[in-house]
Amino acid sequence: MRLRWTVRIGSIAGIEIGVHPSWLIVYALFAYSAFEGSSLLDFPLSHAQRVALGLTVSLLLFASVVVHEFAHAFVARRQGIPIGNITLFLFGGVATILREPGSPSDEVWMAGAGPLASFCLSALFGLFWLVFRALRFEWGWALAEFLTLGNALLGLFNLLPAFPSDGGRIVRAALWRTLKSQARATGFAALISSVVASLLILAGIAFAILSYHSDPNWSFALWPVVIGGFLFQASLVSARQARINLALERMSVTECLSPKLISVPAETSVSAFVSSIVVGDPSAAYAVVDDGRFIGLIAVRDTGAVPHNLWDVTPVRAVMTPAHRMPSINADAAACDALSQLELHTVRELPVFEGGSLMGTVTHDTIFAALAKKGTAQP
Repeated sequence: MRLRWTVRIGSIAGIEIGVHPSWLIVYALFAYSAFEGSSLLDFPLSHAQRVALGLTVSLLLFASVVVHEFAHAFVARRQGIPIGNITLFLFGGVATILREPGSPSDEVWMAGAGPLASFCLSALFGLFWLVFRALRFEWGWALAEFLTLGNALLGLFNLLPAFPSDGGRIVRAALWRTLKSQARATGFAALISSVVASLLILAGIAFAILSYHSDPNWSFALWPVVIGGFLFQASLVSARQARINLALERMSVTECLSPKLISVPAETSVSAFVSSIVVGDPSAAYAVVDDGRFIGLIAVRDTGAVPHNLWDVTPVRAVMTPAHRMPSINADAAACDALSQLELHTVRELPVFEGGSLMGTVTHDTIFAALAKKGTAQP
């Protein structure tokens, strides 16, 4: 996820880390909570020490969030899933996973890695808590206590069954294994998420009303309302995406083929290709053949690298995408598999074969055009 106005602060292991301005709000709130909490817990600290404690606790908690997200990213990379970036924002942090996991077990490992990292950090800070307590180092004792509790709560919160949080992904993985359909599992997980989000909103409103007269900090009870609203919106987006994915699962690749496949002899010049063939039917797919054998695909954009004065002497085989360098798919596959292959290999078109014979090609445009015909809007 890349939010507008996100500021890049660095990268670790090739993964960019960014901070959205909204993060400053929650950083200040966490710092204030630790500042006030140190008094409520009767730590004998001076005002300056409490200020330093609040700022340090909040900073280290968000460093813990980065560790949590890096745990997701590490497992995703081990599974061959590309990672975009990690962004800190109002509701914590998020690692951008550029492709869905390939199986329910992969999803469980990837989703569970974050909470596991948080619980490990909680245990580590718990050891520091024991040491600082034994040494009677009050400031360090308070710091370790807040970080122990904070990381434990971070792990538990992320295990809420609210998709697309970690707990919601684990629920989806279980449903996926049972239903044998990631799209249907996503739909049910989004429904569960909307229920959880609604309960959070109602609980926050109830706590705020009950504590309005007795607690001067009653407004903090509204945080579940804000978080619940965020999760509810995410569940609506997930449900819509699930409907699209389900339609893709039920649609075959043959329904998404380019409207026409035209064979181009390998020795055809770029000039002849552009002036005669493309002008005739620019929407078609063009298969380069040599003695009737498919050897690659060519598109108008592939000719852009050739200087215009060389078009007459450059054959299309010199600028085509060779067949051995591109993925392919069988005609009996689902459209969702074709879309996954296009995104996984970052290619614009995919050749479709049936019984070893080339039937045509599919692209993002042809897939979503087929969806539109079925009444499903493109996301």
